[in-house]
Amino acid sequence: MSDVTATHGDEGESHAADDARHPRRVVLIVNARSRRGQRRFDTALRLLGERGFLITAAHAVTDPARLGDVAEAAAAERDHLVVVGGGDGTISTVAGIVAARGEAARPLLGLLPLGTANSFAKALGLPLELDRAVDVLRDGVATNIDLGRLDERWFANAVAIGLAADIARGSAHGSAHLAKRWAGRATYLMVAAGRLARHRPFRCTVAHDGGTSVFDALDLRVANGGWQGGVLVAPDAGLATGDLLVRVIPGPSPHRLLRTWWRALRGVPPAPSDVVTLRTRSATIATDRPRPVSVDGEVVAATPVRVTVAPGALRILLPRERHG
Repeated sequence: MSDVTATHGDEGESHAADDARHPRRVVLIVNARSRRGQRRFDTALRLLGERGFLITAAHAVTDPARLGDVAEAAAAERDHLVVVGGGDGTISTVAGIVAARGEAARPLLGLLPLGTANSFAKALGLPLELDRAVDVLRDGVATNIDLGRLDERWFANAVAIGLAADIARGSAHGSAHLAKRWAGRATYLMVAAGRLARHRPFRCTVAHDGGTSVFDALDLRVANGGWQGGVLVAPDAGLATGDLLVRVIPGPSPHRLLRTWWRALRGVPPAPSDVVTLRTRSATIATDRPRPVSVDGEVVAATPVRVTVAPGALRILLPRERHG
């Protein structure tokens, strides 16, 4: 199941015309620090060459501080396909840099899911096997999808406040590192359960398109895509809906949060009584005290924050079978 159910613009164009627009020149960016990045870099180069792409630049990035500069240079190559390989954080960074160039100047983006959770790739319906992901770069359909904005920062998949952000904040102590290595499976739930022992509800105020809502929340997620930690946690979210889904797990019982995640791990939607959802194009979120905010798995801010949707901000290659 993926989150892409519609596209913004160009829906009526033929596949043949779409194929004619696909660049065959490639700039490849791979996060060589991701779990599979280093050993998959050479494989990606070989597979791209076998499928007829001309690789004009290839970057195995081992220093996260260099990723932005590398992506900026790649995004300036309008006659190229920019291919990024890595986990959700790497993909989110590159996607935001590409989108920031604006519709007239942004290149087409292709993804190679090389992380552990690969939440954004799952939301897009992309195959997780490297050879099949490269096939999508050759045979896929260019599609416009939404991105989100957290203040001035772009995000691809989701913003989280609460337990998920607390796990990410603890990365220096190892818990979030473990969660990311095994995220999306039972181990993520185990790590979350350990953090939950110290987790308490927090008061949050969400000013959204429909008014203002106040919650005592255990967890709050603003979803562009419906996956988190490799698990489908917000099945009503969509990457081409023109809005964001705000999902709140209200307090005070921690059992509600555990129950919701346990259902998600089994592929079962949350019980209606366990979550509150809002659809909005923008929202301002404040909490009783400043709380960490994670973007696509990395803590980058603290409340209060403003989130907005940017409809059709990214043009990306998706599997042809998803478009008939």
